[in-house]
Amino acid sequence: MEVAEKISAADKVILIAPADIEGALALSQLEASLLDQSKNYQRKLLPPWKYNDGTEDDKTKEFEGLVIEIQPFFESQSMFEIDGNQIKIFPLSVEINLSKSKRDHHGAIECVALCAAIAHNLSPDGVRVRKQRPLAISGSWLRGAFDTNYDPVYSLLRDHLKEEGSLDIRPMPEVAKPLTDMIPNFPERMFKRLVKSWSSMDFQERGSAVSELVLPSLRSDELPTMLIEELIWHRLVIPGVDMDLASQLYKVREEWPSDIDSAKLHAGRVIDSIISSGSI
Repeated sequence: MEVAEKISAADKVILIAPADIEGALALSQLEASLLDQSKNYQRKLLPPWKYNDGTEDDKTKEFEGLVIEIQPFFESQSMFEIDGNQIKIFPLSVEINLSKSKRDHHGAIECVALCAAIAHNLSPDGVRVRKQRPLAISGSWLRGAFDTNYDPVYSLLRDHLKEEGSLDIRPMPEVAKPLTDMIPNFPERMFKRLVKSWSSMDFQERGSAVSELVLPSLRSDELPTMLIEELIWHRLVIPGVDMDLASQLYKVREEWPSDIDSAKLHAGRVIDSIISSGSI
């Protein structure tokens, strides 16, 4: 991977990202790999994307060293933009051929997953890189992977991370601390009763109970049916962490500051927390 090679050869690396949750998650992947290698680097947080007027982008050319700018909110591109010591990482458009399907599927690999792949190339056995590997899928989750009936990139990432042991996939009643706020018209009391009786129910009983549970939410048009299905049947859980990934991402996005200075400070704290703990 050309980006990993350029990072390895650089004397100093400057990592730049917007002070949004997507930027923090992507930047933390690269930063972890540089820390694992004891490599000299600098972190630069730009204003959140909604405040970006382009003036900060021009200042990135003033840095000395290899500048890597993560731009998670750009439209997907066919490749990274590499100009000398300036690298811009965008979501990448991909075409995927699945063995179970007779047609090609189109999707986009988000910046968090791309930075996780670069980090793995740089430091495949790095403790910090390995710790936050489960978060590689978070970009797909945050950027609306469920607005369509099927997202091939998300599905491949989810299945791969499960197979290698980075993530567990559990139905919502088996998650220790799931948040339900993101599900419209969710019957909280019914869910609590279901959790208590879940272990004594067989597969058919569970299916019937869940169908009744989600009926009010399915009648709402606030969330796609695929997203509701993922939130009910396929909660992604990092081994050893009580709160599932969807709940973590929802909570941190809801708590993200709205003004520029607070967002930058908060983003830095989130990045530090992710690198040290492997969760948000």
